Amino acid sequence: MLGFFLLFLYAYALLVAGMVAAILWGMNRPRRKTLGVSLGMGGPGDPSDLGLTGTGATFNLSDGSASPGWIIDGDAPDGPVAVVVHGHRDSRFGSLYRAEMLRPYVRASVVFDLPGHGDAAAPRCGMGRREADDVHAVVDGLPADLTAAGVVLMGYSMGGTFILKAAAARPERFAGLIVAAPYRFWDGGLRGQMKRRRLPAFPAVPLAGLLLRWIPGLGEPPGFDRAADAAKVTCPLLVLHGDADDVCPLDAGRAIAEAAPRGELAVIIGGTHNRLLGADHDAVHGALKRLFKDVAGSPRVFD
Repeated sequence: MLGFFLLFLYAYALLVAGMVAAILWGMNRPRRKTLGVSLGMGGPGDPSDLGLTGTGATFNLSDGSASPGWIIDGDAPDGPVAVVVHGHRDSRFGSLYRAEMLRPYVRASVVFDLPGHGDAAAPRCGMGRREADDVHAVVDGLPADLTAAGVVLMGYSMGGTFILKAAAARPERFAGLIVAAPYRFWDGGLRGQMKRRRLPAFPAVPLAGLLLRWIPGLGEPPGFDRAADAAKVTCPLLVLHGDADDVCPLDAGRAIAEAAPRGELAVIIGGTHNRLLGADHDAVHGALKRLFKDVAGSPRVFD
């Protein structure tokens, strides 16, 4: 009997170890959404597929590695430039939809691939360890005339957490933030994804968190609170969150918006994690109009 029990424990330990390894591998080396993947999913291959006009560009990330993208024309010649940061397992191709949405309000939108995503040269995703610096590096590389009316950051899901961290470090640099479907703590989105797949979070997620603390380079260690970052953001901050989001809970978006000195939460009725911005056109654009009106009336500093 003892032998069967020990065999069970051994098998369980192997299963948990495999789950932890899969979690960390998936976080650091997500499937890349390249051109072929985007087209295979019925998505755009370049800005013209969405009726946009864009110029191809290569951006240097914080480690000097190259990331391809576009600078896409907007309809507001005197407006700010928007820098769009995609989520996990997405890329600049998915960000084209955000550029289309932002077109009426900005002079231009900038889209690029995060490290470990799309066609970025960097082989691994930093999971928050470096991406805030990458956002600053992309902004550093923009022409001065493009940023004359200020820089607005937009981030979706994981990208939303990165722009909150970037803006908290240098709040004077940005004219506004748009955060869509964010998570607040390190494991918020991970637990939601596992629940969606009917996988138990315990003990694999806590063990993955311990490894993130102990092994440098795997990702940003647990312990951060993006609501605390939002509290340092002095520019207008809009959180767009769906009431049907089963990956990143609405409470996370609410806490982030409430912590920000100039925060607003726009709850999108019927919006899910992957279908948020298209769930209610009027609600999304009503919130965007208020945000950009606030941005236009705010003092802007860029250095």
